[in-house]
Amino acid sequence: MLNKKTILITGANRGIGLQLVKESLNKNFSVLGTFRNKLKSKELYDIKSNSLNIFEMDVINETSILNVSNNLTKPLDYLICNAGINNGFGNLFDSDHSHTSMLNVLNVNVLGCVLTIKYLKKNLNSNAKIVLISSTLGIQQHIGSNATIYRASKAAVNNIMVSVSEELKSENITVVSFHPGWVRTDMGGANATLSTKESAKELIKSFENLSFKDTGKFFNYDGTTIKF
Repeated sequence: MLNKKTILITGANRGIGLQLVKESLNKNFSVLGTFRNKLKSKELYDIKSNSLNIFEMDVINETSILNVSNNLTKPLDYLICNAGINNGFGNLFDSDHSHTSMLNVLNVNVLGCVLTIKYLKKNLNSNAKIVLISSTLGIQQHIGSNATIYRASKAAVNNIMVSVSEELKSENITVVSFHPGWVRTDMGGANATLSTKESAKELIKSFENLSFKDTGKFFNYDGTTIKF
C-alpha cells in the first residue's frame, strides 16, 4: 500500500510497547520495533508480518541508535519513545532508591528519549509526529511520596517534550507526550484498570488524530489534554 504510514516504537518487546506494535499492524502501519534484550523478546519475534521489522537497540547507547538509523530504508511518520523502566514504588528512603537504581531510571527514561530523538531525527518524514510516553505520576502538583525518582523522570520527560517541540516547530514536526493510563503490565501491576490492548488501541487512535496545533502538549491515552 503506497500510503502506508511508518511508525517506530522503542521498548517494543513487552507491555505497552508490544501491544502498540500489534495495534499498529492492525491499523496497516509499516512497523519498526526496537528492543534491548533479545532473550526477553520472544513475543515480539513470534509476530509474523511482512509489515514488521525489528531491531536490537539500546536507547542509552549512541552507537546502537545510530546503527538503527543508518539501516532504516524509509522515513518515519511516527517516532514513539516508549522504552522505560521503574526501580520500584518506594520513597527516597527505601532500598529501591539506591544511587545505581536511580541513575538507571534517569538514564533510560530521560536520556533514552533525548538520544533516540537526537539520532533518529534525520530519519523523520516531513510533518512527522514524535510521541514521548510519560505518566501522570510526573505531574508537578501531586501529593504522592512514592516512586520518587520515577515521578521525577516522567516530569523530566514532559519538560524535554516541550523543549524539543520548540526546537522543531520551524520544521512542522509535532512533539507531544502521552499518559498511557494505568495499565496491567509488570510496571503497572495486576490491579491496574486497563489492559495493554485497551491502552494501545486508544493510543494509536490518538496518535493518528494528532496535528501540528497539538505540539508541546501532554495528553491522556484517550486524546484529552492533561495539565502538567
